[in-house]
Amino acid sequence: MYAVIQLPAYALQAVLRHEPELWNRAVALLDPTRNTPVVMEATRPARDAGVGNGLTATQAIARSRDLILRRRSPAQETVATTALVQCLCGFSPHLEATSLGLFTLDLRNLAELRGASAETLSNWASRLERAVQYLQLQPRIGLGGTPNIARLAACWGMLETPDSAAIQVITEPRRFVDRLPIIALNPSSDLIGILEKWGIRSVGELLALGQEALADRLGLEALAMIAASSTTATRPLKPVAPPEEFIETREFEEPVESVEPLLFVLRRFLDQLHRRLEPAGLVAEQLYFRIALESGAPFEQLLRVPAPTRDPDILFRMLHTFLEGIRTDAPITAVRLEVRPTLPRQRQFTLFEAAVRDPNRFAETLACLAALVGADRVGTPILEESHYPDAFQLVPPNFENAPAPPLQWSDDLLAAVPLRRLRPAQPAQVETGTESPEAPAPVPLSVRSRLGGGRLQQVHGPWKISGRWWEPGAWEREEWDVLARDHQGLRLSRHPEGWFIEAVID
Repeated sequence: MYAVIQLPAYALQAVLRHEPELWNRAVALLDPTRNTPVVMEATRPARDAGVGNGLTATQAIARSRDLILRRRSPAQETVATTALVQCLCGFSPHLEATSLGLFTLDLRNLAELRGASAETLSNWASRLERAVQYLQLQPRIGLGGTPNIARLAACWGMLETPDSAAIQVITEPRRFVDRLPIIALNPSSDLIGILEKWGIRSVGELLALGQEALADRLGLEALAMIAASSTTATRPLKPVAPPEEFIETREFEEPVESVEPLLFVLRRFLDQLHRRLEPAGLVAEQLYFRIALESGAPFEQLLRVPAPTRDPDILFRMLHTFLEGIRTDAPITAVRLEVRPTLPRQRQFTLFEAAVRDPNRFAETLACLAALVGADRVGTPILEESHYPDAFQLVPPNFENAPAPPLQWSDDLLAAVPLRRLRPAQPAQVETGTESPEAPAPVPLSVRSRLGGGRLQQVHGPWKISGRWWEPGAWEREEWDVLARDHQGLRLSRHPEGWFIEAVID
């Protein structure tokens, strides 16, 4: 048993995947590769209005004033094909991409269909149909004993039972083939004319003439038609493996200038990607976001998912937060979203470890804070290997909850003076002088700043430090610990730029 999935008007279906509401309106697809773009496919309302293949855009609009024009997109056809292959491989690993919009499945080795009745086959095909429809595609499915019978059932089965044309299970192949029109065998236009003069309208009437008589009068093309109508001939399939890529893309007919239409499209992208990741048992580890601008310059960004997931709500909030903080210099003409997947992760925590309740929501909060205060002011502080006081850098938080290195306690650490660092350091006006002729080095005598000050009662220092003298970023400073009359302890520092209050001593 074989199954063939045909998607009529495949190029139009690929373009309208993320606009399914347009199927109820008059839409025509233009082929932009021709010198004068002409209609190549159209929706049923457009055909009812008289829009047919081969018309120019002007002629098509003249027949339907409300006609919507779309251009063919090879990129969207490639994405739709990839999604279909990934979907169909979940039903049978023996899959052939026969032609554009036509796929053949070998069902002979499926245990659930061995000796199955027509009703069981129809139920299986219904599940396949729903899976394809989840991808916003409209399939026709034919099941038959050979690839050829299944293809004819998918492409021409609606003539047999028009009320249920989407799924056709052929149990009497000879009777089915005999009732097909001659055009189902793809004859040439000259041969069609000859057969019409003979009064031959169906395949059964053609076969009744006999193979030898047809070959003598019509030549090799008649033999090819007889072979195409065979109910027993089979052939090996050319299997195709499902691509390990999860991409959705769309080209806009009119450039997008605000974030709302873009978010609307991205939400549909994520819903589709969720349906494609779920059967494979994968989750999104990274999101690769790329937009094409009208100016020609692309904009791209790689977003890491803190806790890999395929939940479209969580991934959409990440994209929403990211897009709120960017500005482009030109309207958007196309958008592409790629999910880089991984297997779901599970980690066993120790007795004294705890995980972030929702790492993705935590990351979303951090992104909002970064948009408000700047990305360089959000993160986990990590000390740098430098003697520069308070030298640290902010790094993204570790969502794997890796234990921090143990703190080595020492007597010096326990005896350290507690400080309240001021970030940034506050500028101050410091009066200096000499305490005695024996100590000619100038020392701070009084200080004035927004934090207060006055005459100093005690002064300790200076402690001079410097670093990176071998690089352009060389630095040097001296520090003083002072006590003002109001018993306020301060740590002063002097740089080449002047005096600053670095901290308040408790």
